[in-house]
Amino acid sequence: MLKDIQKEVDDLKKTLLPLLGNERTNFLRDLKTYVYVYCEISEDNKRIPIYIGKGKSDRCFAHLNNLEDISKTKNRKITNLLLEKKLSIDILAYGLDNQTALLIESACIDLMGIDNLANLVRGQGENCKRIPLAELTNLLTEKTVEVLPEHKGVSILINKCFKPTFGDLEIFEYTRGIWPKSMMTVSGDSKYAYATFKGVVKEVYEIHSWVPAGTQEYFTRELDPERLSACKWEFVGRKAPEEIRKLYVGKIIKKDRSYGSSFIPVG
Repeated sequence: MLKDIQKEVDDLKKTLLPLLGNERTNFLRDLKTYVYVYCEISEDNKRIPIYIGKGKSDRCFAHLNNLEDISKTKNRKITNLLLEKKLSIDILAYGLDNQTALLIESACIDLMGIDNLANLVRGQGENCKRIPLAELTNLLTEKTVEVLPEHKGVSILINKCFKPTFGDLEIFEYTRGIWPKSMMTVSGDSKYAYATFKGVVKEVYEIHSWVPAGTQEYFTRELDPERLSACKWEFVGRKAPEEIRKLYVGKIIKKDRSYGSSFIPVG
């Protein structure tokens, strides 16, 4: 049992922070003091906070040590999620001094008592925005990937609507619609749609066809009648195959500047 847990711990660390040597040292140094949150990944891929703390360097991994002490509720929870492969770590804020980190940590812990964390005040500044650790690694190291020609598609920017509490259905519904004809024209013969937030790919979808907006039912958003009258198209699709998603989800794909457009051809 302990061997299984240690293997899961090692695998999780490598997945979340796949850096070695000086690259790893520099990344952790650049974080300075930060606030982190352990997340339970639900069946529909929502990230539910279970523990918040602060620290420097690789402090966020400290709670993965000494899990054999099952007298602690936190250890039992983390162990169960590890074995179910439903544990991850988000960074709430970084580049902080110790006092600021304490204030943010305290405020977030107070909010942990609220069942619905969608209204969490995320703070000011780009380094006070909740973001998965693996994505932040790519952002701070400015690592990008090229979309392969066979995965040609369109990057659809969802910056205005995306929330860190979104699960699979919310991301899909804000990506597939609703769009004006000009955006559909930009997509051309794209086979894939890349849902992109702040440069990071949140999901990849296969586009089957474009249909009039409202053809499909929406469950997590209400369609504004005024927007619907001007934006009359949505696509029918589904998640791309896993081998394609692994190449791009959580990564920054190379693309041209948007110049205010929500659609950018890639690949």
